[in-house]
Amino acid sequence: MRHVPELLMRSLLAMMWLVAALPALAQEVPGLDLSQPSKPPPKDAPDTTELPAIDLSKPAAAPPKVVPARAEAPLAPFSEKDVALGDKVKAVQRKGFMKRGRFEVAPVFAATVNDAFYQKFGGGLRLAYNLQDSFAIALRGVTYRKPEFSDPRNWQPAPIRTDNAREGKIAFGGQLLSSQIYDQLMLEGVWSPVYGKVSVLDRQIIHFDLFLVGGFGLVWSATSFEPRDNVGLGPPPDAFLVGRSKLGVDLGGGVRFYPKEWMAFEVGMLATLYPDQPIPSLPATIQKVFAVNVGVSFFFPMTFDYVYP
Repeated sequence: MRHVPELLMRSLLAMMWLVAALPALAQEVPGLDLSQPSKPPPKDAPDTTELPAIDLSKPAAAPPKVVPARAEAPLAPFSEKDVALGDKVKAVQRKGFMKRGRFEVAPVFAATVNDAFYQKFGGGLRLAYNLQDSFAIALRGVTYRKPEFSDPRNWQPAPIRTDNAREGKIAFGGQLLSSQIYDQLMLEGVWSPVYGKVSVLDRQIIHFDLFLVGGFGLVWSATSFEPRDNVGLGPPPDAFLVGRSKLGVDLGGGVRFYPKEWMAFEVGMLATLYPDQPIPSLPATIQKVFAVNVGVSFFFPMTFDYVYP
């Protein structure tokens, strides 16, 4: 029972503190009095509801110019040195070789391919003038004879006999009914409808074009000359582009490459058609000579000025 007085004392102290705090809790917080009207603002106070007056006597100031910000180029993930050579070549380029208004001189080498008994080789020269970049007029002369070493003035045919010549003579009774072409002189038109470029080892671009050839002219064969005492001796000496010529036509085509602006390489196939009568006892027939032509062209002037179409 000794703890009862201590508990009673603590309870009395707590009651005394509570009685002391009641006046502070009883105070009221002042609020707004809405029963009375609000006081008007003073007369000298500025009116904030009206905008300031505009002075029309002065010109209006021009609005400031807005300079657009310069767009910065995006940073490439790699430099130009890292770009492959193939990516540096543009897909569309201007034509790299012009022929219009230029002369052309071309030594040519010819070899027949459709004679099963005798292989004939020849050479000649072509002179041309390019009226347009895709069209030219040409004069071509080819001979299938060669000069004799003892007498350079004596040009004689030099066909190479193939392995089929022996069987042919047995089958035809010792006579081969093939015409022996000697010379030809043709006036031709050369048309180049297709032009392109080719890459060599991804380091150089070579221009090329495809061309078609057509023309007419004169052809000389073994029957163009008077028969001699000894059969097979060919035309008489100094008989170059003489004798009875025959009217012939030629058709063909090929491809030409331009490694330089003044030079071109070409390869093509030409078919020469002309009437001939190899055997007097037989009627004349149309002879067909197919020859592969390889040549090198040189252009004059050696430079050109590019002209846009």
